[in-house]
Amino acid sequence: MKKIIKKRGGLILALFILACFYIVLYKIYMPRINAFGCFDDCNNFMGGYFLLHGKRLFSEIFFNHNPLMAYLSFLVQLVTHPQNLYELILRHRQALLLFSFLCNLILLIRFGPPALAFALFYELTKFYLFGDRFLAEAFIVYPLVYLVGLVLFKLKNKQITLLDYLASGVLVWFIVFMREPYVPAALLVFMYLLWNKKNVQKSIISLGIFIVLSLTTILLHDLKEFYFNVVTVNLVLVSSGPYLKIFSYPIQIFFGGEWGYFRYLLVSFNTLFVISSLYLLSKKQWKVVFFTWVILGLANVRYVEPGKAFYSAFHLLCWYGIFLFISFTFVSYIHQYSKKVSSILMLGYLGILLFHIFSPLSFLQSKPDPHLELITNYGSPIQVGIVINSLSTPANTLFLDGFDDIIYWQAQRVSSYKYSWYTSLMPNYQKYTDERITMFRKSPPDFYYGSCPKEIYPIKLLPAFIKNDYVRLYADNKPTCLWIKKTKLASISAQQWKKAKENYYYLPNMVK
Repeated sequence: MKKIIKKRGGLILALFILACFYIVLYKIYMPRINAFGCFDDCNNFMGGYFLLHGKRLFSEIFFNHNPLMAYLSFLVQLVTHPQNLYELILRHRQALLLFSFLCNLILLIRFGPPALAFALFYELTKFYLFGDRFLAEAFIVYPLVYLVGLVLFKLKNKQITLLDYLASGVLVWFIVFMREPYVPAALLVFMYLLWNKKNVQKSIISLGIFIVLSLTTILLHDLKEFYFNVVTVNLVLVSSGPYLKIFSYPIQIFFGGEWGYFRYLLVSFNTLFVISSLYLLSKKQWKVVFFTWVILGLANVRYVEPGKAFYSAFHLLCWYGIFLFISFTFVSYIHQYSKKVSSILMLGYLGILLFHIFSPLSFLQSKPDPHLELITNYGSPIQVGIVINSLSTPANTLFLDGFDDIIYWQAQRVSSYKYSWYTSLMPNYQKYTDERITMFRKSPPDFYYGSCPKEIYPIKLLPAFIKNDYVRLYADNKPTCLWIKKTKLASISAQQWKKAKENYYYLPNMVK
């Protein structure tokens, strides 16, 4: 009975600590949701948007990533019904924050103090790797940490329960169908967990869960289009890779790359990690050190130069999360050999955290201006989207010629294009460029956004055979990228033109 009471008390305390911490995190991150503008998170928003409009992923929506992020965005939009672009971003960031809270609570319950330290350090520094954005990497870092925690348990001959095996099958499926570069790390960890002669039945059940979920996910989609979107298109991004560098990344961190605030944080963390690794090697814990370094290498397949931050560094996010969790787990191992050494290491980590909290260079000390950042980073697509919505009806179609995809959401209009949007790597593939021409011949959109005044590449211009069917809108006495089909003009009322004019868009011959 005492153990049950103690366990419940510990759970309540853990929940209270995390709840208080997340109140602070909410106040830190929500005012910053408009920073940097659209990124890969907007692609996920658009996948969810087209799904909400009855389109099918891959066969009717180009999506060159595994499917789960599009479905997650679909659920967020279905449940929260965002009314504007700001609320769209806010609801997705809130969903991520809730997900991270639940995951960190589970990690804390399962792995104890190292998980608490991970949550504290990771959540307060993930901003530099876009860990606060609605990206696959920002979600799968937590399942990866859980799986790595189980690997460390197994390496130390600690018990892995049936629930752990059941969860592992689900979590590996989740990672695999969220983002491709982390499949090797997830599968390696999974195979190691399943390789257990004493728990063959549990391993079979876990593997069965993974296989059933995976086959179901694949078979729910058009197999040919699934393969083309996720495999064929992404092959152009695959290289031989700097394999020696990814497996020696903790060493690479000390040399080359860019130097900036995040680099100093990373070097500081890494110094303590390397010291911990060397100490454990001196205690003949080579298996633990070797296997964790291998996992870290596989988590960095999309190699990121040390010191990179924000746009060019988000691929490092999963590596960074695992790295921090392993670092604090190593400290807990060292505590078994020397309380003095572990205390010195924890003082080092505490010093880094305090420096990060109070440093004037830290993002924590900056004062965001949400309204200014919204206008600066999202103002143009908001403006164009409002204009299109004002001049159109839900029955009208829109085509964005390869950029500013979030306009679809702001305008609340869909495309007449077979694959819903024309974005990312699509212009590099004939099947997509041919379909674009077919659209202009058979079902030209009512509104077209592209063929911009300074554009010189023919692939980004209105085809010659259709150009005369459209008229360009102006703003501030300058030609814009927005065009309207001439046959649509007669159906636009004076009131609609007035609304467009309020957002500075007009036809030149209508200006008095």
